[in-house]
Amino acid sequence: MVKVRNSNTAAPSGEPRFTGWCLDKEDLCVAKLCALREKDQNFVNALLQAGLVDPRVIVERLPTVPEEFCPGAERALGWIASWL
Repeated sequence: MVKVRNSNTAAPSGEPRFTGWCLDKEDLCVAKLCALREKDQNFVNALLQAGLVDPRVIVERLPTVPEEFCPGAERALGWIASWL
């Protein structure tokens, strides 16, 4: 998770400032690629083309998914290999 805390997370008066927690962008890609639907492939492909995510980080994280998602992670490793 990525911590977000700035003027955009504050109450209208400016105080208090709240903390938001967002999913890491590469972790989002891992989840999308484990599903490996066409729309998910298109989404991750667009992020990769724009240079917004690091394919090496995604490849490092794919093997860390829970066992029930390992078949999807293995397919995803094959799909992302062309980006390395």
